[in-house]
Amino acid sequence: MKRKAIFFDIDGTLCDEENRIPESVYRAVAAMKEAGHAVLLCSGRSRGYIYDDALMQMDFDGIVSSAGAMVELNGRTLYCRLAPQEALVRAVETARRFHYGPILEGNRCLYMEREDFPPSAYIDKLYRELKDRLKPLDKTYGAWEEVPKLSMIAREETCPQQIIDLLKDDWDFIVHTPAILELVPPGTDKGTGLTRALDALGLTRGDSVAFGDSMNDLAMFNAAGLKIAMGNSSPALMDLADHVTTALHDDGIWNAWQWLQEQP
Repeated sequence: MKRKAIFFDIDGTLCDEENRIPESVYRAVAAMKEAGHAVLLCSGRSRGYIYDDALMQMDFDGIVSSAGAMVELNGRTLYCRLAPQEALVRAVETARRFHYGPILEGNRCLYMEREDFPPSAYIDKLYRELKDRLKPLDKTYGAWEEVPKLSMIAREETCPQQIIDLLKDDWDFIVHTPAILELVPPGTDKGTGLTRALDALGLTRGDSVAFGDSMNDLAMFNAAGLKIAMGNSSPALMDLADHVTTALHDDGIWNAWQWLQEQP
């Protein structure tokens, strides 16, 4: 197999909801790098939420973060698109008006207020894991540093279309569910980030492989040459894949690597 750039989503692809990474993932990534391929992360997480030692010890060649709003290669930032403060303020005010909790997802830290959200395991997880990387939103109001994107989680009734209509000039939307919205800079997605990384590597779309598990990986799949869905993926993403491997904890990455080696 000729040299490829191999892009991995994080959550549900490399690790589970408790950040557990199977040993076979480490083995597969090491084998890919040993074979001369470039191995990169391609995540909706902002850079401030990509720091875990267990993940980063795989020594990725590059990181596409914030759903394509930031691209790094070999420790150098190639691209970083930050949201204007006025767009962030409008988004926060709109989220709260419609009873959604905003999370500003920055390159260094995340900004939020616990009281904006209903009790949930996800919010507890953020506070438990991020610690000093989690900053109060209100005490820093309108002076948030290096924020490319944000998310909104509903506290009460959902009204995503009203929010989209009000903010569509500032943001593109990924609607995970009516209660969970992800807002990214216009024209930015995992696919644009993947393409920028490929250009910097001197590779083409045909030289790329994307691993994902959910519909927020759709743009990455559309931009990649080969698409591999995890066995724990959403059925709709599986339908778009060139290959469906086994689930994460059933050696899915390792088994996909065996299949990849048989490809031209």
